Amino acid sequence: MNQEVERLWDLQTVLTQISEREKQLNAKPESFAMVDREWEAASEETTRLTAQIETLSKERRRVEGELSDQQELLKKYQGQLMQVKNQQQYAAAWKEIDATRKHVKELEDSALKTIGEIDGLQAQLDERQEGHDALKKRWDESHAAWQHSLADLRGEVAALEKKASSIEERIPDALKREFHQVYRQRQNIAVAVVINDSCSNCRTRVRPMLQQQLKRGELVHCEGCHRILYLERPSP
Repeated sequence: MNQEVERLWDLQTVLTQISEREKQLNAKPESFAMVDREWEAASEETTRLTAQIETLSKERRRVEGELSDQQELLKKYQGQLMQVKNQQQYAAAWKEIDATRKHVKELEDSALKTIGEIDGLQAQLDERQEGHDALKKRWDESHAAWQHSLADLRGEVAALEKKASSIEERIPDALKREFHQVYRQRQNIAVAVVINDSCSNCRTRVRPMLQQQLKRGELVHCEGCHRILYLERPSP
C-alpha cells in the first residue's frame, strides 16, 4: 500500500501543477487586458446605442402610424362640417376638429423629438464605428501575442497530463476512483501531507495511532477533512 499512497501523492502533485498552469493560461496579462477592456466597453456601448435606436425607431413608426390615422380622421371631420344642419351639430363638429388638431400637433412634436434623438444616437454610433476597425486590429494583435507567449506553457500542460496518465495506470481502479471522488469533493486536493503531526490542509491533528498506520503504509483519511493523508519519508 505504501507505494500506492506514494503514487497518489505524485498524482496529486502533478494535478496541482496542471491546475496552476491552466490558471496561468486563462489569466490575461495586463498588456492584453487593457485592450480587452477597451474593446469590451466599445462593444457594450455599440450594443447599447443600437438597442436605443431600434427602440426609438419602433416608437417613431408607431407615432407616425397614429399620426396618419389622426390626419385622416381630421379630414373626415372637416368634410362632415359642411354637412351639419344646425348650430348644435356645428359646435360639436368643431369640438371634434379642435381635439383632433391638438392630438395631431402632439404627435407631430413627438415624431420630431424622436427623430432628433435618433439622429443624436446615430451620430454617436457612427463615431464609435469609425474607430471599430482600428480597435479590433489592436485587439487581434494583442491577443495573438498573448496566445503565442503561451506556447511553452501549453507544452508543459501536455507533458504533465501525460505524466498524470502514466501515474494513474499504476494505481488500482478502486483506489483511483476513491482518489477522484475526494479530489472533486475537496476543492481538487485529494491528498494532504502530514506536517508537524497535523493535516496540512485543515490542520486537524493526526492521532498517534493513525500516524503508526501511515508509517506502515496503510491508507488513512484525515479525521477533519477526510482527505487521504500522506506521510513523507524521512530523509536518509
